[in-house]
Amino acid sequence: MGYLLLNPVRRISHKPEQILQPYLQSGMKAIDFGCAMGYFSLPMARMAGKSGSVYCFDIQQKMLSKLTSRALKHGLSDIIKPILINDEADIYENLKESIDFVLLFAVAHEVPDQQKLFTDLAMMMKPGSLMLFAEPAGHVSQSEFEQSLKYAGLAGLEKAEEKTINRSMSTLLRKRQD
Repeated sequence: MGYLLLNPVRRISHKPEQILQPYLQSGMKAIDFGCAMGYFSLPMARMAGKSGSVYCFDIQQKMLSKLTSRALKHGLSDIIKPILINDEADIYENLKESIDFVLLFAVAHEVPDQQKLFTDLAMMMKPGSLMLFAEPAGHVSQSEFEQSLKYAGLAGLEKAEEKTINRSMSTLLRKRQD
């Protein structure tokens, strides 16, 4: 499945640079949650630059290994920080309120406990920071997407603006500053 996500034809509808450019700048710390082999991670690393970091979370070591070799090949291995998701809570705690931007693209529906997912991601985000949240239209129903947005709200995230991404239900969320 990981190789399918890297398919160059995907760039017709999901151009990472175009989708992410408004939200990522040099020096930022970002998360690509559910990164797989890095379709978005490598462009994110280029945007964050040498003074930034992109924390790439996945549940499969095989995906992270491929991401690591791709990052090395593209000269981005100092920026890409692969993190295997496991039951250790400290992997999230170590990044508490340090993240400028989170990408949660076509993965929330795969997570068994979405309320915990949004709570963990919000805990890592700086107040006022942004999350681009998108789910695949047709695969995830509108009501399921709305339920995810409720979990995001409970975690302290609010809608910042509507976002249009091909074949996706998407929105930009902001961590409340209260």
